[in-house]
Amino acid sequence: MDIIKIAAVGIVTAFCSLTLKENKSELSLMVAIAGGCIILLMLLNYFTGIFDSINMLIDKAGVNGSVVKSVIKIVGIGYITEFSASIVEDSGNKSLAEKMVMAGKVIILAVSLPILTALFDLISELMV
Repeated sequence: MDIIKIAAVGIVTAFCSLTLKENKSELSLMVAIAGGCIILLMLLNYFTGIFDSINMLIDKAGVNGSVVKSVIKIVGIGYITEFSASIVEDSGNKSLAEKMVMAGKVIILAVSLPILTALFDLISELMV
């Protein structure tokens, strides 16, 4: 089970980071970042499987693929923003992390505008 491997990497990373924090705080941060990257790399197969399944469902349902792809982009932007802001906050720069989160929200809004426009067009067509 992959979750056991991921948990083990997380626990070992946290232990190493805490051990190094007393003497080499800059190295402690690097260990924490490396551990987070290793965990993300361990999830790559899951991401490809998820995208393949979503593409298969889009093909079967005959749904507009651009809307679904936009939703997937929005979720991805959210995950990337949260992960990177957490790293920046762990490094001690909370104000920068908050600005990164705000930037992620603005980008999500920009990516979602075509979906909102399509929704309003659909509603206006139904009302006529």
